[in-house]
Amino acid sequence: MDDPNDARQRMVDEQLAGRDITDAAVLSAMRRVPRHRFVAPEQQRYAYDDHPLPIGHGATISQPYIVALMTQLARVKPGDRVLDVGTGSGYQAAVLAEVGAEVYSLEIVAPLADAATTLLRELGYTNVHVRASDGYAGWTEHAPFAAIVVAAAPPSL
Repeated sequence: MDDPNDARQRMVDEQLAGRDITDAAVLSAMRRVPRHRFVAPEQQRYAYDDHPLPIGHGATISQPYIVALMTQLARVKPGDRVLDVGTGSGYQAAVLAEVGAEVYSLEIVAPLADAATTLLRELGYTNVHVRASDGYAGWTEHAPFAAIVVAAAPPSL
């Protein structure tokens, strides 16, 4: 893999700013979050490519463009409480945290929730709270939310 910082800058310039991601806070967040840390070591050389990657347990980390687009469309402002359904490896939660949100993230697969919690703590994200739980019912103790971002695929809303 190229230098991760160089690869991340290219990703933002070419895949995001080069398309329709225009929110400066989102672009800045995407420049700061080390996506290569959210994938398995054998996937790290692909971390900044424009596609999802497997993260185990039948789950994937969304492609960078989709994470940026969902964040931009959510119009998150600093201090907003955001519900993130489908934590996966924690990448979307980290991006939301970087734009200043207080993130409540639900992941139905307990080992993914545990790994995401550990990584997010290692990276210093104190404004992300992960719970191993089915996201279908939300996280009522922290509602209402300014935005809800859903990366999981529920059978119905």
